[in-house]
Amino acid sequence: MAFEIRPHPDFSWSQSRRSTFRECPRKYYWHYYGSHNGWLDDAPAESRRAWMLKKITNLHMVLGTIVHELASESILRVRGGGAVPAAADLIQEGRARLNRAWLMSQQREEWERRPGSLTMLMEFYRGSGPPRDLIETIRDKLYTCLRHLMSSESFREAVEAPMVEVKEVDRLDFIELDGVKLYAQPDLLYRLGDAWRIVDWKTGARHESHAPQLRTYAVYLRERGDLPGGPAIGRLEYLGSGEGTSLPISDRECAEERQRIADSVDAMRTYLTDPVRNEALPRDRFPLREDTRRCPACPFYELCEDELLEVGTSGPF
Repeated sequence: MAFEIRPHPDFSWSQSRRSTFRECPRKYYWHYYGSHNGWLDDAPAESRRAWMLKKITNLHMVLGTIVHELASESILRVRGGGAVPAAADLIQEGRARLNRAWLMSQQREEWERRPGSLTMLMEFYRGSGPPRDLIETIRDKLYTCLRHLMSSESFREAVEAPMVEVKEVDRLDFIELDGVKLYAQPDLLYRLGDAWRIVDWKTGARHESHAPQLRTYAVYLRERGDLPGGPAIGRLEYLGSGEGTSLPISDRECAEERQRIADSVDAMRTYLTDPVRNEALPRDRFPLREDTRRCPACPFYELCEDELLEVGTSGPF
């Protein structure tokens, strides 16, 4: 199907979209609506800027992506007949990828021309680069996460399980749920006995949103229709600490999570003038977050900065 330029984006649902909507409606607007078509040569300046800012990342996010990539690549390599990689080799590759992100982020002019093709770290976009203590923190975290990855229960089981699906970082799979595209592919899915293991690799700290995320993946699993049935067990692998948590997911919990997804979709649609076309309300109808102390850390801060100054909420008090 040929690519089609549309005046409004498609509507879809994902855990990250729900989190952004809850975090800040204005951030949600910039990410999903204000940046739409910002990649076009004749895009309005504001849309172009929002789309560029949407591409900015930070070292913690880059680290998470690299760990997920190496986890997927390692499992697929072993299942394809290769040897289990040594943690030292994965660490060396992880450091190389971090260094590439660091070098790319110094090509500001090139990134301005091709923001979708190069990495730009927030630390370079707004300053001279990451401070030494942050670099050391990220390097230590890389070592720790990759060593814990190799000794994790999920890694050991996945390389031996009869059926495994590994998420590809650059590929987005979805299902249709009540007429809405739902993006919810887990990092790792495998079957042992009659039970499915749904795995999420985590490089950060524990958070209350992680268990609902596993239940969302279970809804995805049940709605796919191309997999045999069976009970589902969610598994959170906290690679920073080496701890893991397994959570059996019942049919009742799946039904409840499905309802929460429907409620989330309904809440998002209250910000639309036309739900069929997915046409959003004007920007100022998407309120700023109540606690604005974290706004300077948002990639879209410069688009809201004047408004924050007008209402006098950008200071420390």
